[in-house]
Amino acid sequence: MKRSSSRVSVAVVKVLTICFLTPLALKGWQTRAPQAPGFAANQALLNGPPVVYKSEKPAREANNQVELRMDVQRLYALSTELKDEVDLANADATLCVTVLKRTRDIEKLAKQIRDRAKR
Repeated sequence: MKRSSSRVSVAVVKVLTICFLTPLALKGWQTRAPQAPGFAANQALLNGPPVVYKSEKPAREANNQVELRMDVQRLYALSTELKDEVDLANADATLCVTVLKRTRDIEKLAKQIRDRAKR
């Protein structure tokens, strides 16, 4: 008797689980939009390169140069502050967390400068 009641309860749980999960799965399957791989890349190729007028290009390059120079100055200031901080630190002690954060900021800024210089 005990075995048959446990089998019935397991079967009821399985049926209820299937009844509950089936509508959720169907709804998710129906609302998912089919997407072709690389659709956005293909659209960009079809549209062609962005139009740049002759008067905009020199202004954009000048703006890029100004931003590049400001970033280099900021990088120089950060590296100088880091050098001063390391010079004041005890040679036998481990580096503090602020030094590590500052080095991460310097690396991030250097990467931004490199990316901007490539443009």
